[in-house]
Amino acid sequence: MPKGVLFFVGPTGVGKTELSKTLAKFLFGDEDACIRFDMSEYAQENSDQKLIGAPPGYVGYEEGGQLTNAIKEKPFSVILFDEIEKAAKPNPRILDIFLQILEDGRLTDSKGETVYFSESIIIFTSNLGSSKVSPDSDDSNGEFIEIVKKYFNEEVQRPELLGRIGYSNIIPFNFIKNEEFSMRIAKSKLKPIKESIQEKYHMELKFENEEKFLKYVVSGADKAKGGRDILNALNDKLLDDLAMFLFKNRNDLSCLRGNKIYVNVGEKELNFRFQTE
Repeated sequence: MPKGVLFFVGPTGVGKTELSKTLAKFLFGDEDACIRFDMSEYAQENSDQKLIGAPPGYVGYEEGGQLTNAIKEKPFSVILFDEIEKAAKPNPRILDIFLQILEDGRLTDSKGETVYFSESIIIFTSNLGSSKVSPDSDDSNGEFIEIVKKYFNEEVQRPELLGRIGYSNIIPFNFIKNEEFSMRIAKSKLKPIKESIQEKYHMELKFENEEKFLKYVVSGADKAKGGRDILNALNDKLLDDLAMFLFKNRNDLSCLRGNKIYVNVGEKELNFRFQTE
């Protein structure tokens, strides 16, 4: 059996994939130890063969399976099956592969070679219920768990797979409703932007009032879309205007290396200025 099995469920953009990567880094010392499979790519009939390899005589037989090859290369890993519902109903045979992994801890590829998952953590993610559970619900966690149970027991009729996952391993993710938490997400996304400006233009990006700026950013994000829309808002509200400001001053940039760009939140837009040393 795998070392562990988790089922992350919740709205989009709340960190299910990011947590999987962080878990891989914590357990195996490398974020690349998280091997992600986008399940929307396995929705077509027979596409499950891509995981274990095409049968003898078919195109791709010599290449082996994407999943089995990955485990051969990195047996110590987090295997992430992202948005499982996108493949489960249109291609139910893929659930047989999951069941074998969870029950036996091994798979045999198309070449007859057996790979073992005994050193792996298996994580499924899902957006099930995102359109049904209200962001303002007082019991969104309980609602998400019940939706997952109903999905396996009634919609795909595979209660045995739910049994292998285990009720206690269903981890619901809540909507991002707290403004302070949203601001922390926006702040974390600022760091690579600042580093990019420093590396490309040798200038330091500063804010007259960073808290006011972060509130300005998150006010334009849709909380139903989670952290992903916070990043979109950051791009829309900062990067586009900053790029235009730098373009307008392109002839002076070489002379301004080593200085600071200050950002101030105006009534309707951001204002930028250079501060020379």
